[in-house]
Amino acid sequence: MKRMIVRVGFLRTLVFGLACAALPGLGIAHAQVPAASSTSFDAALMRLFDAHKTFTAEAELRVTDSRNQDKVVLPMQFAAREGRFRTEVDLSRMKGSQARPDQMATVKRMGMDRIVSITRTDTGAMHVLFPSARAAVNLAMSAEDRAALNQPPAIERKVLGQETVDGHPCRKETVTLTTSGGKKTEVTVWFATDLKEFPLQIQTTETGDTVTFRYRNVRFQEPDARLFEPPADYTAYSSMEAFTADLMRKLMKEASQQ
Repeated sequence: MKRMIVRVGFLRTLVFGLACAALPGLGIAHAQVPAASSTSFDAALMRLFDAHKTFTAEAELRVTDSRNQDKVVLPMQFAAREGRFRTEVDLSRMKGSQARPDQMATVKRMGMDRIVSITRTDTGAMHVLFPSARAAVNLAMSAEDRAALNQPPAIERKVLGQETVDGHPCRKETVTLTTSGGKKTEVTVWFATDLKEFPLQIQTTETGDTVTFRYRNVRFQEPDARLFEPPADYTAYSSMEAFTADLMRKLMKEASQQ
């Protein structure tokens, strides 16, 4: 029974944490998988992508501690199409001190090894998909985030110099975004001058850790609109709590059979 409780706790925090990493560079503050406790994203950081409404890219999320040791290294796939964003992760590819083999095995067995997050700023909907489990958690964007979309934050930029990232010449800047409510978000951004000023790398700190998103193979092409809709044949849930409750019931049944 104790083993079952530990596994349930891990799955709950993991599902919540991955759901928070929903947008390309948006939600950095919630990206320390598995540490988040609610589904959200930082709408203010959308300002970094003002000039890039449509693109596809690969990316890597890296979280390092104060000793520069990797806690999380997680590859991702991104797609954006005029206010619609899709992020896909495969947890079996996660590395770092938080990627324990026993936990990853449990995730795969439960059909949670792949997680797709879709955010629709045009409708205010957020969908968290679990393809292996054929499940979709359908959520609504918070009132605070909707307000941030309707009233874009002020942006202040300070050039720090020039650096090369993965062979791309970049202008390194400190970017400060201030919402109408006075909330400030500060990140360091490397804008690739040979990729139409695309924010190739975004970095910030969170509770002593350094969180970095780095994009690769950026293509300014229009992805299929069907990528931003939850499949009709998936089991639908109205909350992450309902989804994890189903998972816990499955774990309890599994534990009783051991």
